Parts: sequence; structure tokens; C-alpha cells
Amino acid sequence: MKVPSGPTRKWEIVIEDGRDDDGASLSRTAVDVKRDHRVLRDIADGELRTVPLLATGTTLRRGDRYLDLHAPARGEFVGDGYERVRPGQGVLAKSETPPAVWRAILNAVDGLTRPNPSPAR
Repeated sequence: MKVPSGPTRKWEIVIEDGRDDDGASLSRTAVDVKRDHRVLRDIADGELRTVPLLATGTTLRRGDRYLDLHAPARGEFVGDGYERVRPGQGVLAKSETPPAVWRAILNAVDGLTRPNPSPAR
């Protein structure tokens, strides 16, 4: 890991356990993390199998759209070309997700992050 030069106070600490993934993270899909994310609970497993998770270290391409399952309140966001997928982070790319599944996931995010309006009396 390269240490930043100069008078910077920004540090990122990455702890590795020394185990190799053997490519396991490359083939993970949204169905593999369904239990960990309320956003995915009402979407069929078959649909989630078509949605790959981006591998750790992947740079989010500038202008492409993404969704971070660990921060659903952030909603759909645009990559800046500098941000990378951190270890343990679950990021989905719109370009790699079928349009109907992407809409279903965004609707689920809206259902969790937006307050329900109170019924009129």
C-alpha cells in the first residue's frame, strides 16, 4: 500500500485477513447477499441471480450509474471515475442489471427510504 506523500491527513486503512478469494467475489450476485439487505427481500431469487455484484477494488466508471446496497438512502448515483468498491461493500451497476430488475430494486429502495404519507382524515 502506497503511503500518501506531503502534508495530507487523509488515510485509508484496509485490513486483510490474508485469505485469497480465489475469484469468489467475481462471481457473486445479488441473490448471495439477499439476506443481508432489506431492499432485496421482495425480489425473486431468479431475478437477483442476473445481477452481479461489483468486485472489490473495481473503479466506478465516470458517468455510469450505481447503487450501494450498504447505503440505500444514497439512492442511484453516478460514478466519478475515482471511487472504488471497498471490501465488504455491495455495489450494483445499472449497465450490468436488466432494466426491469433495476427498476424493481430502485422501487424497493424508495419504499424503505421515503416516509409513508399519513392517511388523510
